Amino acid sequence: QAPTACSDRAPTRPASPERPRTLLWCERTRVDALGACSVSAMMGTRLRPGSSRSTAGGSRARTLRLVVAVLVTAPLVVAAEDLPPGSFVSPEAVARFREAAATRARGEEGGSPDKWEDQWTISATLRRDLEDQFTDFAENFTVLEVGSYFGYTTRLLSERFARVIALDAVPQLLQANREYNLDKTNILYLRFHTLEHDWGMFALNTIHVVFLDASHDFETVLQDIDNCLKIPSVSLIIFDDYGAEKGVNDAVRVFVANGRLKPVSFMGEGGDGKPWKLRDGREVAEREAIACEVVRSQ
Repeated sequence: QAPTACSDRAPTRPASPERPRTLLWCERTRVDALGACSVSAMMGTRLRPGSSRSTAGGSRARTLRLVVAVLVTAPLVVAAEDLPPGSFVSPEAVARFREAAATRARGEEGGSPDKWEDQWTISATLRRDLEDQFTDFAENFTVLEVGSYFGYTTRLLSERFARVIALDAVPQLLQANREYNLDKTNILYLRFHTLEHDWGMFALNTIHVVFLDASHDFETVLQDIDNCLKIPSVSLIIFDDYGAEKGVNDAVRVFVANGRLKPVSFMGEGGDGKPWKLRDGREVAEREAIACEVVRSQ
């Protein structure tokens, strides 16, 4: 049976800014068959940032517009053999990225496509949920984004977290991400294949949250989750495509049933209880994403 996900309890204050025992807690929750919960209030301990964040000046803004303008007109080719299994970047996705980059080049915010426009990014609903949950909460935390794509979600995370480590197996996507977010100074870009590279490099860093949006096949997701849990400071993992991809859904359920993950909140599309559709025409009955607290043995 799946463990009880969450219950009414007093907030747990992190033991120290470096190693929080618990990032999130739930109030007034309803547990479902999985052990996940619908959260009417989801709160966190606010840690004061250790340093101020710089803002881009006029010179940086002009440089950004120039570089992104070059990016919009330059070819962006991602060969099929360079992509992890099951990955595909369509010409339409590249075209939408160019539109978003052009918006950024004009100095305007926004421009990120919705999930029904580009299936491999997150929905506008999930963006709003992430903003709501992490505003004034994660400003001293580090998030590891596993699978950063064109940088749409990276940008949002960089505005809520003190530091973002953005990983992707495809160097062209990392380059696009970097140029799209050139005005952000708190993002580290790393080429990283979850099955081929050493996760041990992250163990010596204090990483509080993982946003997992890489491969979707069951066996790979199992390994990715296990590797995330080996990072001792990680307290929360957010799984994108939980509802849309069976491999992600099944892998999460395995770790919940084993008591190593504790579901905290559903996020994104499907909040009204009605099925929602992907760009490829599939109808999805479950929520777009799920956040799970890491269960550490005492």
